[in-house]
Amino acid sequence: MNQTRKYDLYSASFRQQTHQTFAQMRADDPVFQQPGLDGQTPIWFVTGYAEVEQVLLDERHFRRDPASISPELAQKYGGTTDLQLMLNSHMLNRDGADHRRLRSLVGQAFTPKMVQSMRPRIEQIAHDLLDKAAAQGRMELVADYAFPLPITVIAELLGIPLDNQENFRLWSNAFVQPAFTPEAQQEMMLKLQAFGAYMQQLVVERRQQPGDDLLSALIHVQEAGDRLSEMELFSMLALLIVAGHETTVSLIGNATLALLQNPEARNALQADPDLIPNALEELLRYDSPVERTLTRFVAADTELGGRKLQKGDLLIAVLGSANRDESRFTEADRLDIFRRPNPHLAFGKGSHYCLGAPLARLEGEIALRTLFQRFPDLRLGIAVEELTWRNTPLFRALTHLPLTWGMRDE
Repeated sequence: MNQTRKYDLYSASFRQQTHQTFAQMRADDPVFQQPGLDGQTPIWFVTGYAEVEQVLLDERHFRRDPASISPELAQKYGGTTDLQLMLNSHMLNRDGADHRRLRSLVGQAFTPKMVQSMRPRIEQIAHDLLDKAAAQGRMELVADYAFPLPITVIAELLGIPLDNQENFRLWSNAFVQPAFTPEAQQEMMLKLQAFGAYMQQLVVERRQQPGDDLLSALIHVQEAGDRLSEMELFSMLALLIVAGHETTVSLIGNATLALLQNPEARNALQADPDLIPNALEELLRYDSPVERTLTRFVAADTELGGRKLQKGDLLIAVLGSANRDESRFTEADRLDIFRRPNPHLAFGKGSHYCLGAPLARLEGEIALRTLFQRFPDLRLGIAVEELTWRNTPLFRALTHLPLTWGMRDE
């Protein structure tokens, strides 16, 4: 196919006009094939709400595991090295019964009842972080609040020591950020190898001294039978560490920025904090933290949005675009914290619906409620034009969000 891209979906300039680009794609090419991240591999990008929903629900035609489709696809796109198997043998890369088996192992830790029991601890973490910020008179929201809050929660849930948060951030970034040059690829590999070594050591220590935590529970399941292999254990741990905080980091940053840019919504929430849960759903829709799904594979020839897709084709569903689809949401580009119903796809849909959605919602609600209660005159510390976004196609996430409050500098 033609190696040029009609739509720029990877550059820094795209990040400044993301929603305008997706609007053009929905209008002209809701299902469109062009080269992906490597500039060579053709990928179908699906941007319309109806088409994205169809992809999420149709496991017969759209799958995550290439091995379930053909040996050729498995060889081309499946992991083969020990490190690849250690990091990628998790439930997001499986379909059908295998996916349900892996999902059930951690599902009990993310039930609404279990998640709600964590509310007091999450509130304490939020206040502790803002106590530090209050003493300084300003904060960088991502580094000082949006990142440490969910990484602390998931670390405590798993029973992981909190003395190496910065390493978690470096490892997670290597996990989700593409590497283009040989130098960047080598650096990424070194970080992922360090991440793998850390997890191996952690599992060894927890086997010797099990505790009342999720990692100990997963190890117990792995030792008790054949439901969880060694590689699946490491991969599930990696997934929980990375996915367990990345989405919430993006959610808190995007939501805070959206409220600062929409003072009517912000004032309404400050006047009535009970509106926050409904507002959070709108904030998830308005600037979705997970912008695109992981790559899916077409399992059988099919038609989608009037386009013919062939078995073996690659496909990415763009959640952030579907959530701004004018045919599904009235005034889709307007932040309406009273919007109901709000059938957004920010956490996906179907069998791969985000297992951690209840926890992300709770963390987002507490983070926003506490932030705007503690600092009612919160404002941006720099011009909006100076904000930058992380170079991670999977997430829509700010690199930084400087904030200030109190007396303005003269």
